[in-house]
Amino acid sequence: MTTKIIAVVNGKGGVAKTTTAFNLAAIYSRRHEVLLVDSDPQGSATAWASRGEQPFVVARESNPEILAQLKKVDQYDLIICDTPPNLGSDTLSTIVSAADYVVLPTPPALMDLIALMETVTTSIAPTQVKHRVVLTKVDPRRMTDAVDVQESLRADGIPVCSSIVRLYAGHEKSVVDGVSILAWKGKNAKEAGADYKNVADELQREWN
Repeated sequence: MTTKIIAVVNGKGGVAKTTTAFNLAAIYSRRHEVLLVDSDPQGSATAWASRGEQPFVVARESNPEILAQLKKVDQYDLIICDTPPNLGSDTLSTIVSAADYVVLPTPPALMDLIALMETVTTSIAPTQVKHRVVLTKVDPRRMTDAVDVQESLRADGIPVCSSIVRLYAGHEKSVVDGVSILAWKGKNAKEAGADYKNVADELQREWN
């Protein structure tokens, strides 16, 4: 398998970007050698990983000159990049330019969707990199509303995953415990893990 670079991107914080990158890395590491690159200055993915043993390698790096060499890294099947929420960042633009695929997590709230559209228009569309939106932090009681948002995005020509990531407390608690949602044990852990597994499967079907 040729190394594939996946960037997890959104110009707005608080959209489950790190949660998405971390859990996708955990899921794909069951079948592949995975490197998670933490390029966000906050270092949230690195801090999360340091709290426990992870089935993937984590590297913290935000230097654009070094990140520009990502395509030369060949000892992993997948490189997943957690990016800074800053559309003007050289770090972000370097990673997007190197990426084979971009995943855009966003909650379905109006302000989040406005930020998503800006991200797509400013950072993604000009590169013509393949990409797909994933709805995150969705209230399980409002799934119909989330489906309506999916349809609106598709109508605007924006690719969006059919799979939805619902909002569960386990996503925050797994960070405290230093594990992915797959390894976390608690209320609704199975459902929360299944949501990200569905997203991972859907993305990989498209890559293949």
